Amino acid sequence: MTQLRQSKRLDPMSTRNTDWFWDEAEQGRLSIQKCTQCGHLHHPPRPVCPDCHCLELAPAQMSGRGTVYSRIQVHYPPPIGFDEPPIIALIDLEEGVRLISNLVDATLDEIEIDAPVVVDFELSAKGKTLPVFRLASKGSGA
Repeated sequence: MTQLRQSKRLDPMSTRNTDWFWDEAEQGRLSIQKCTQCGHLHHPPRPVCPDCHCLELAPAQMSGRGTVYSRIQVHYPPPIGFDEPPIIALIDLEEGVRLISNLVDATLDEIEIDAPVVVDFELSAKGKTLPVFRLASKGSGA
């Protein structure tokens, strides 16, 4: 993986149900939890499949491509670890999973609903790898 951009962001909360997600990100992969019994993809990670209640879950690597479902820019209260108000977006991955992430290197006015986006990665202040998204038209920085 190439050199990642360092940010001032705090490390994400990590639990035994989410450690694998952050390990995948560290390897430059955006992975989502998949039920080994029914095949349902879901996010955020949880200990059981929300469809069939199976306990056998595994990471499934995603393409990292999606579209913007919705977005906002947080101004107040000022979020800790950001130089400017962050843009938070609901991203519909092409595999059919929706997740919340940050959109980087764009202004709110540049980001239209249904705009194509691609995953990228940056480092937290303490070096944890974080998935973020950017407009596909601006390419990937990773």
